[in-house]
Amino acid sequence: MKVLILSTETKHHTYFINKLAEYHNICGIIYERRKLKKQYNAGPFFEKEENEYENKFFDEVQDTFSNALNKKIISLHSVNDNHIRAYITSLAPDIAISFGTGIIKPYIFKIPAMGTINVHRGYIQKYRGLDSDLWAMYNKEFDNIGTTIHFVDDNLDTGAILAQENVIITKEDMIYHMRYRTTCIAAKLVNGVLKNLEKSECELNYQVTVGTYYSAMSLDNKYKALQNFQEYKELL
Repeated sequence: MKVLILSTETKHHTYFINKLAEYHNICGIIYERRKLKKQYNAGPFFEKEENEYENKFFDEVQDTFSNALNKKIISLHSVNDNHIRAYITSLAPDIAISFGTGIIKPYIFKIPAMGTINVHRGYIQKYRGLDSDLWAMYNKEFDNIGTTIHFVDDNLDTGAILAQENVIITKEDMIYHMRYRTTCIAAKLVNGVLKNLEKSECELNYQVTVGTYYSAMSLDNKYKALQNFQEYKELL
């Protein structure tokens, strides 16, 4: 099965792609350079600590690509750029995986024969959109922190769910551990989903109710989420 990756150039995404490449045929990697811009202050928020923590683990595995994978990388402003449509079609991917890009247009996500699946760092039945783990903390719903793998459809984060797993928070966890935890879960879940798709054994769980859409969280709300996270840990 030929797998196309739609992502951004970060260390945790490199880790994710390398874990998939251990078991599956990556036919192309398209990096999106587009950055989300908001009219309000959204950060920085523990980015330095987040990166330093992930370096302890991702540097122990292959955090760069092989020459073969490097040759398959294309970087552009948006995965929706019109000129990329012919290139994706020429790759003839069986499935595409999006992780960390902006909204993908139907004329892109419908090209792969099986469609496109998305990695969502949250429970889409409750939290669609951005900063799902932080919004769950803000609302004190700590059971809704995790990773969902789902098909991309015409609406945002409403496609059929293929796999899902929550993060069990411990007293030792810090808020900047969550990206690492959810990325590791994502790699495990997507590898399993791809194996099941190859065997035509995937179970689709269609969403009966659609979760609330959340935009990127403001910095003030992020610190409120942090406060709730710290208070929750004290009860463990």
